[in-house]
Amino acid sequence: MSNDDDYMAFLNKANQDTGAGASTQAKTVFKAKDQGAEVPKPIVDVCKKIVYTSDADEPFEEVSLKWQGKNGLPTETEFAKLIDHSSPESAEIQILDPLSWDSHGKYTDVIEAVREASQGNDVRVYQVTRDSTRIEYWVISHADGKLIGAKALSVES
Repeated sequence: MSNDDDYMAFLNKANQDTGAGASTQAKTVFKAKDQGAEVPKPIVDVCKKIVYTSDADEPFEEVSLKWQGKNGLPTETEFAKLIDHSSPESAEIQILDPLSWDSHGKYTDVIEAVREASQGNDVRVYQVTRDSTRIEYWVISHADGKLIGAKALSVES
């Protein structure tokens, strides 16, 4: 009867709920706005009309996070903490120059809206890896004790 027991164990394992893995992926959503944080109008406007083109076209989302950094924009680890990354010290984050990120000029309106909202302050793109196929691009600057900008999800297969 060992074969029947083995077969039953196989069937039970094969029929386990696979939704558990999907729910952990859904939790990989980073904080983009602090409660009560206002987003400047140029960013609100550009997020309504621009979509990031990848395997899944995604709209840009508004970003407004409290930031009292003394040296302008945050480091990769500081940024990971601000967006509530589950492991900030080992987060896969790269800081990119906006012009190299947008080498074809498709997102110039987003970069300019962030620059305008920050009154000409430095703009950077934070590339945050969610998993093997999903990356978020955060177009960020700082003004009035906040990080402001727009972010978009890129699905890359």
